[in-house]
Amino acid sequence: MKNVKTMMGTLMMCLVTIVSFGQTDSVYVIKETDAMDGKVIAYSSRDFICANDAGKIGFRVSAHINFRDIKFSMITATMVGIGSCNEKDEMIILFENGEKIIKTSWKEFNCEGGAYFDMNDDDIQLLRTQPISKIRMTNGRTYDSYTGDVKKKDKRYFIQVLYALDNNLIVNKK
Repeated sequence: MKNVKTMMGTLMMCLVTIVSFGQTDSVYVIKETDAMDGKVIAYSSRDFICANDAGKIGFRVSAHINFRDIKFSMITATMVGIGSCNEKDEMIILFENGEKIIKTSWKEFNCEGGAYFDMNDDDIQLLRTQPISKIRMTNGRTYDSYTGDVKKKDKRYFIQVLYALDNNLIVNKK
């Protein structure tokens, strides 16, 4: 009986560890419908940040999801401390297997730090299957740049978002 209790305790501890890890690591898709006007939006449960230790230079990365068909449409980034105004910014994503995606933002001139990057089918396949190692953002006006190591919990961010979309794992929020 004592062995069964010990085994059950160990099993419960492992289960709690797995569930806890999954909750902090997991990314899912949320679909929200406005009760007043019926407008639908869809977004990932979280974004991720690459920044220096002081947090004064870096960027936030987001998966943009098209609300009409609830599909991944592009990567958006908001830069802080990387030059001043933005236009034709460059993003380089380095994957753990050594492959890269290099894109130029199509976002018009702006001073809010916003950059939008379209992805083709080959890019999406890489995002769907390969963990990310580093991302570099370069301001297209000033050529200031910052290369951020992607934290362990964020390396599979796009894999998780795309898996949720591919398998219709969407949380409806009202």
